Amino acid sequence: MSALVLEIGSTMYINSVADRNLATTMLWAFLGPIIALPFAALIADNKSWRSRIFLALSSSIGYTTGALITMYYIINK
Repeated sequence: MSALVLEIGSTMYINSVADRNLATTMLWAFLGPIIALPFAALIADNKSWRSRIFLALSSSIGYTTGALITMYYIINK
């Protein structure tokens, strides 16, 4: 189930980049790591959910920043 939800989120992210929709791209870039939280729980070495949530939020900020930079270059191409 987690993989299905993560794939849907990834597809929505790719679609928003292709449509050059900045707001939607930022939304899906932020939500991606949060959607993947069940995977992060299995992969991360963190033992507490608080640490895992912090990891997901940190990844969200990183992905959102990367998406913002990418969209800047796509829109201003």
